[in-house]
Amino acid sequence: MSFKALILLLLFWIQLCYGQQTASVWYDTDNGLPQNSVKDIIKDKYGFIWLSTENGLVRYDGFNFVTYNHLNLKNNRFTSFFGSVEKDSIYNFTAYTENITLLSKRKVSVLYKQTNCTKKALNESKLYNLFVKNSSPEKIDNKDYFLYFDKKNSYHLFNNGTIQYNGKKMVPIKDLHENYIANTFCLGQNIFIISRTLQKIIKISSGQISYLDASDIFFQHNVKIYWSQINNQCFIFHDNTLYKVSYQNNEIGLNKMIHYDLNENSLASIYYDEINNKLYLGTLSDGLNVVKFNNFHVANRSDKSYENIFYSILPFDDDKVITSSGDVYNENGLIKQYHFNATSRFFMLYDRKKNIMVQNGTSLVRFFKNSNYSKSESLYFGQTPSHVLNINNYYVIMFHKPTLKSILTFYKDSSFQNSFLQFSIPNVVTSVQELSNNKWLVGTRDALYSIEAPSFVPKKISTIPLNIREITKTKDGNLWVMTQGNGFFLYKKGQLIKMPEDKNGYLSFSHTILEDKNGFLWISTNNGLFKVFKDNLLQYSQDKKVLPNYYRYSKEDGFNTNEFNGGCSPSSSVLQNGNFVFPSIKGLVFFDPEKIRCYYPKNFFLERVIFYDSKSKIKGQDIHLENNFYKAAIWVDVPYYANRANLVIEAKLKDSKNEKWERVNSDGKYYISNLEPGQYQLIVRVLVSPKGKYLYKTLNIKVKYLFYQTLIFKSFIVLLLAFIVFILFKIRIKRQEKKKRELEKIIAIRTRKLSRTVSKLEYTKEQLRKESIQQKKLLETISHDIITPIKFLSITAQKLYETDEHDRYIQKKYFESFYKSSVEFYNFVKTLKEYAEIYNISEKNEIYNVYEVVEAKKTLFEVAAKEQNTLIVNNIQDPTYSKINQNVVAVIIHNLIDNAIKNTTNGVIELSTIENDNVFSLEVSDTGKGMSKEQMTYYEKLQDNIENEKLVLQKYSLGLHLILQLLMMINGKIEFKNNTPNGTIVSIKIKNPKHD
Repeated sequence: MSFKALILLLLFWIQLCYGQQTASVWYDTDNGLPQNSVKDIIKDKYGFIWLSTENGLVRYDGFNFVTYNHLNLKNNRFTSFFGSVEKDSIYNFTAYTENITLLSKRKVSVLYKQTNCTKKALNESKLYNLFVKNSSPEKIDNKDYFLYFDKKNSYHLFNNGTIQYNGKKMVPIKDLHENYIANTFCLGQNIFIISRTLQKIIKISSGQISYLDASDIFFQHNVKIYWSQINNQCFIFHDNTLYKVSYQNNEIGLNKMIHYDLNENSLASIYYDEINNKLYLGTLSDGLNVVKFNNFHVANRSDKSYENIFYSILPFDDDKVITSSGDVYNENGLIKQYHFNATSRFFMLYDRKKNIMVQNGTSLVRFFKNSNYSKSESLYFGQTPSHVLNINNYYVIMFHKPTLKSILTFYKDSSFQNSFLQFSIPNVVTSVQELSNNKWLVGTRDALYSIEAPSFVPKKISTIPLNIREITKTKDGNLWVMTQGNGFFLYKKGQLIKMPEDKNGYLSFSHTILEDKNGFLWISTNNGLFKVFKDNLLQYSQDKKVLPNYYRYSKEDGFNTNEFNGGCSPSSSVLQNGNFVFPSIKGLVFFDPEKIRCYYPKNFFLERVIFYDSKSKIKGQDIHLENNFYKAAIWVDVPYYANRANLVIEAKLKDSKNEKWERVNSDGKYYISNLEPGQYQLIVRVLVSPKGKYLYKTLNIKVKYLFYQTLIFKSFIVLLLAFIVFILFKIRIKRQEKKKRELEKIIAIRTRKLSRTVSKLEYTKEQLRKESIQQKKLLETISHDIITPIKFLSITAQKLYETDEHDRYIQKKYFESFYKSSVEFYNFVKTLKEYAEIYNISEKNEIYNVYEVVEAKKTLFEVAAKEQNTLIVNNIQDPTYSKINQNVVAVIIHNLIDNAIKNTTNGVIELSTIENDNVFSLEVSDTGKGMSKEQMTYYEKLQDNIENEKLVLQKYSLGLHLILQLLMMINGKIEFKNNTPNGTIVSIKIKNPKHD
């Protein structure tokens, strides 16, 4: 048989002998250790277990081993720990004291700067061995030891039987054997030496000596002592039993731990974790053995598995239970048998006198307490009772029919003589509870029903098929409905409220509920025993967002199986001593709910990250990831030494696409991958209380941007695009402005042209209007004035026609009148023809020589002037240029010369010009008979209101009227004055167009 198998066998045996049952797990190089020699064991202030091995220091958190053996040391062979856990300063020498390492803040580093403690240790180690081992010295011959507590407390232990305190020799100790060092240990700053001669324990405290009584075990031969100064723990090993030494009130005590087979020189180090109730045993060659002490006790009938399957049980006496077969068990096993010979293991009950009733065949058998359950009676009901329940002192018998229908019969006492109520349920009834007076809750294999007076007609409550296992009422009156396959429910105020299941769905098959004194509910299932705070369940029934936290106990906690039994009555028991008992398929599980702990972590740490690229890194609370990182694994280091399935670690990545709480695996690794560049927060929380309290920690995660992914670059691109758009916009605006200016120029040019055109049109319109008015006036005048000469010619012709042809005088007179009228009419028509031609002359702005125009007119009128013996003189300088309308000027000159010739005989007509920058003046003077004052006044007034005046051609010459009309066309004026001595001077003044 192997060493480990032998130890496991002995550990199983010790379960039957000691108060706590144990479970043992081995760790070696196959499952976590770098080397199988565990020299020393400690627990740091953060809760991590540390192992000293021949190949590095190892940190253990209850699940993971982290080895530190790459520290650039001369060797990785570590020895014992020393220093202070409270000060977070733990030291360890490598072999031959070649290096000193410092264990602080959960990390190991090489110590280069010595402290007072390490200086003292190094100096003393040159001459003495440090008495810091966790095991007794293997060979102490010719060896002296140095023991250091603090600056004021240090000892030298010499192998010659003497001791020095703070460098001074102490008074010789009575009967101190030379081999005393092997029997020496310390607790606190006290040295204890086992003296078999004196049968006392010698105590040395601050150099003072005293003697203590102790158990005889201390003084037995072959007692081995294991002592750890840094852990302040001491153990002795005797007769394959390990004891823990205690020191209180100046008394030395021993507490049995386990029965253990110790091979010689195998056990090297021991540490007991009181918080987690675990014992750590380090060996020289077999690795680490972790022994867990459990407060669950499993009682079995025998080593035959089929005899250890239990169903209904009743509390019996103070600390026992009895089964339907009459077997009595306590937490250690079967202690008595009453041989009930029951044929059904699924129900049994007490009546009011504590008589026990069980089923035997077709009858109900009652075993009487007053006969110590040796006498019985049988009760017959005409049919086989399938189940019997005692509910609030009512007795209910169920009869199951072949059609699966159930008949429930209610009795007020256990005589079962007269039933007061009976009704049927359309399925196999499994459980009944009283809701209130005459109102019952009935569970069957397919549904939950309520039945109440007076009709007692079953009303189905559940909306889905439910296989009811049991209906349990807790102290507060709440009803809990356990099912097979659908979890468990709270029935409250007529509603069936489903409770959430655990993460693995083990609560789907729930059997029964027991409530302890602290408000916790214990639920047995087909896969473990669960503990939950009842208030959390009730709170969930009000607010579905508040999830309860289930704590699961399993085989790891001391059961032989995770499968408990249910569907029986009763399916659990509460003993008088407060213990709970649950039946399982491998024994009866006894435990005190007050002693069963829920283990929750005190703290956790986020400081280890596995990067799958070479450039990502962690610095403090910040993780920097490369842009193209593959993934990163963040370790959630939680020192937790209980069932890892109860460790609740959740994480969420804030500001990511999937920002929600996720469950982290029990190995503590949280993986990050496929993160876009940016900044995130990893929030991790760990459940630290059964009432739902969490501890939160945060890591900042930054995924590196590529240069084109940075905000600066994106901002630059945005600004660049904005600038380009702005430039394009500006260019477009400039183009539009240019086009606008060009269009404005074109429009201005066209506007000017149009304005000129409009002006011309306006001018033309005005001229046409004036011409039209003048022509109208002319036509009116002609119409009026032409009548008289035509009438006169007609009358004259008539008179001439009627005159006697022989009357020459009269004929001559009439012919003279006719001649004069014809000449006058000829002149009138001639003037009218010239007037019409003037308005047909188009405007011209060409430069011409006024002198040449006057010369042409002079030549035209010279013949007529000679007949009048009149001389025409052109005094205009040659050349004299003008841009005034040449045709109009020519017509004006023509009329002025014509009028002058008509009114001048034997005289002179002179034409001259006076020109300055603004006005062109043409003056025509004659020496004729001249114009009357009346004529001058008429023409001057007519000039100012020529558009409204009527032309009086019959009185005055048409020529001057034409001149006035033409002057209006060219913005000219006419002036009249008398010439000296005779004649008239006519001055024409026209605005010079060359200055426009």
